Amino acid sequence: MLKSVLKHYWFTGAATVAVVASAAYFVTVGDTDGEKTQKNPKNKPKNKLSGLTNEGNTCFINATLQALASCPIFFNWIDSVLTRKTSDVSEHYLRTTCSLNLTMAVINNQHPTIDVHTFNSRQLIQSLEKHGWNLKSEEQDAHEFFNMLSTTLDEEINKNNKTCKGISIEEQATTSVCQPNSSSPFRGYLASQLCCLSCGHKSVRYDAFECLSIPLPKLDVRNAFTMLNVEGLLKQFLAAETVGEVKCDSCSLKNGKSVFLKQLSLGKLPQCLCLHIQRCDWTNAGQLTKRQDLVKFSEELNVGNFVYTNRLSGNFKPVTYRLRAVVEHLGMADSGHFVTFRRNVVDGRTRWFYTSDTFTRTATFEEVLKSSPYMLFYERCT
Repeated sequence: MLKSVLKHYWFTGAATVAVVASAAYFVTVGDTDGEKTQKNPKNKPKNKLSGLTNEGNTCFINATLQALASCPIFFNWIDSVLTRKTSDVSEHYLRTTCSLNLTMAVINNQHPTIDVHTFNSRQLIQSLEKHGWNLKSEEQDAHEFFNMLSTTLDEEINKNNKTCKGISIEEQATTSVCQPNSSSPFRGYLASQLCCLSCGHKSVRYDAFECLSIPLPKLDVRNAFTMLNVEGLLKQFLAAETVGEVKCDSCSLKNGKSVFLKQLSLGKLPQCLCLHIQRCDWTNAGQLTKRQDLVKFSEELNVGNFVYTNRLSGNFKPVTYRLRAVVEHLGMADSGHFVTFRRNVVDGRTRWFYTSDTFTRTATFEEVLKSSPYMLFYERCT
């Protein structure tokens, strides 16, 4: 059974739980570029990307799938998972994994389907709905879909494996983190270190993530269009803070409660790093608004200063990630459209593309840098 599944869905080469929930953008606009769904010419140039049909407010799905398809580590992982699975795992249970595999093969022009018709994500949507997800609501966004997909893949692939979402250990104990053999390359762990300011007792807890949801700083009403950068947002997100009225097991205080210093770090680095910029905010009047802050980013991101073991040793060796895709939201908080800038290899050269549902074109990296990121996808290179 599985061999037939792999034969049908196989492609080669170049394939959560998030720690916090996303504030959703409400997608009410379809393909804003105005392209009609049509048959693709049979002589479509090899290595040219394929778009995805908008099935009615599904641009958030299409944008996320394009971003995932730009990450070779991820779709190679999907390939390896389907190859390893034995015949006792049925096509019925791996339906989302297989559907995602097929969809990414089509997107990356590695499946004959694109020579005949423009592809759609209907099969993948149906497989997710069979897992209990509701994708018919208009109130959906790319970050929420990433969470849905990551959770479902974990359920299918690690059905019989023991998973560990979080673990607390003493500072002196081992810092190994339990993780299933088939965990997603987006799976990482945040290390949350607590230090009692009264007695100095330390403990650390590891919590799994597959996407880091990064808040923007409090809005300055005098300067609504502030300019920020990804490194600064990460530094703010992982900054130390004091926590009061926490029970300390080692403290000699009468009530046993003390003030702790809490420090977040990257405890276990993922192979693929997904960052979500929280752009939705609520006004004092209770109105949902979209933050328009300019967030600068570059082709490479060094997270060495945020790694737990680096902070312990004081040796801040570089840990570099390379940008693979940027998901951008166009419009306001209650309406809009999702598009993606992504990498792809064409004739042996890495090039950037702009994708909006069925529409795809080449893009310059300067154009990518001018986009307003909602989600950023990276792969580790050092």
